[in-house]
Amino acid sequence: MRSDILSRGLFGLAALAVVSLASVPASAADGPEETLRTLYRIALSADMCGFPMAQRQADALGKAMNRALTESGLDEDKAEELYRSVDSGLETEGWDKVCAQNGDWARSYRALLAANTK
Repeated sequence: MRSDILSRGLFGLAALAVVSLASVPASAADGPEETLRTLYRIALSADMCGFPMAQRQADALGKAMNRALTESGLDEDKAEELYRSVDSGLETEGWDKVCAQNGDWARSYRALLAANTK
């Protein structure tokens, strides 16, 4: 069941990403695959932790994912593999720790969401 929810979340964000190829600034130090990894982490956190995300931010996140996917050159299977790897990593960290409202990731989430959804 959890896998179905995550897959639907990924596909929903991917559908948003297809709408436009508009650029959203990403860190110059990150390559497209690392940027995509970060964007997946943001999306999973919003979904699993209930972290806030406005519709405008969700749209921009989808566009940023689309751009990172295009730039990375990953095919659909490799992108899904990367997504599952991020999900597994979050699970290994422990959702209680990841979702802690005043935890390290919550602070990083807010900053990364703002930086990637301008």
